Amino acid sequence: MPVAAQSLVYGCISHVPISISYPPSITPIYLGCAQQNGGINLRDFAPEWVPHHPILGGSAGTFALKNYVLAQCPQATHVGLCQYRKFMARHRVGSQDGKYQLMDVLPRAQLQGLDLAHVMLDDLDDFLFSPPGQFAMNGRNFDYLYQYKDVHHVQDLLRVTAEAVDQGLLDKNEVHGFFSEQVFIPGGIELGVFPTSFWIPRVMAMESVVRACIQRYPAREHPRTIEQARSWSFCMERLGSFMLLKYLRTNPQAAHWPTRYIGCLTLVTEEAGVGYVPGV
Repeated sequence: MPVAAQSLVYGCISHVPISISYPPSITPIYLGCAQQNGGINLRDFAPEWVPHHPILGGSAGTFALKNYVLAQCPQATHVGLCQYRKFMARHRVGSQDGKYQLMDVLPRAQLQGLDLAHVMLDDLDDFLFSPPGQFAMNGRNFDYLYQYKDVHHVQDLLRVTAEAVDQGLLDKNEVHGFFSEQVFIPGGIELGVFPTSFWIPRVMAMESVVRACIQRYPAREHPRTIEQARSWSFCMERLGSFMLLKYLRTNPQAAHWPTRYIGCLTLVTEEAGVGYVPGV
């Protein structure tokens, strides 16, 4: 059913000054050096995550937004998330990226004259999230575990999974399904629009898992390159994707999700012809 504007809390998570003129109803959630007096900052709404921002990336902002909603907007029925240059559109406004087909790219020059409020907010349904896809190479599809061990440090995903089972976020019988899942929703539950009744408890559960992993495996014990620094965020994305798929597949009210809830993941680029380098 349509989402009423007054019941939607929409946050833009950013570690840099936001240069896109998002609609006024979209609230900046500032991280790192972008935090400012009078703003909604990580240090104010999720101070425990300030030291861990480098290994959490935007997920630290997800936790801050969750706390902001609980403290300031308890009546909100839906929550939305975008980033400083990445957002979910209800219909295509850019062009498909040549290297990452699940994402559209939109040169900054084409933002002029574009009504982002209409593109992002009008006629919203209960959910709006990225097009699902698969990890593929040379015509072969890969599951979460296989792709993760090729692109990241596989021990991180194993650690998160074990902790998720210990805490009850994943049932032991779901572990094989999680590792062997081939459908992937970019951004998981950290990009798009979701009912708060769905989003809040799952973000809280994933936050608890991440907290335990950071305590057990301090960053100094597993140093990463800059590209691999956001280790727990990469895991969060996959866990969030799996949680979302599980809900969609088992909830009769979401049976028509492929035709109702999928939007267009859009990245604003500085110039035409410059695509996205995926870091998933």
